[in-house]
Amino acid sequence: MATYKGQDGVFQAITSGGTLASVNQLKSWEISEEAEAIESTAMGDTSKTFVTGIKGWTCSCEVLYDLSNATQADLVVGESVDIKIWPNTTSQTESFAGSGIVTSTSQSGALGDLVTSSISVQGTGALTTVA
Repeated sequence: MATYKGQDGVFQAITSGGTLASVNQLKSWEISEEAEAIESTAMGDTSKTFVTGIKGWTCSCEVLYDLSNATQADLVVGESVDIKIWPNTTSQTESFAGSGIVTSTSQSGALGDLVTSSISVQGTGALTTVA
């Protein structure tokens, strides 16, 4: 079984044609897939039943705030974006990829800490997982 260290992850994005580029100063990333559960219980049933509905996904990353990184600067709310996340560096085959919309960004800073930016993407269409 393969194991991965969080320090080796890579988050790549592009907002308009071209080649995916790494978002520099990455601190963390997260990807979440979900599927709706549609209730199919009918009168007379004694237990609830469900069928699988529509699937969806979201992802986010936290970075050290650095707008001199063109990829980070392009991740603006409302922009369509292609993303690719590598859990263990781009030299490995495992990855998650898809297209989405940047739904939120936030920046924060505190005394004695570096300014960070959090970026969230709502997936549109299927998420491709390569193992």
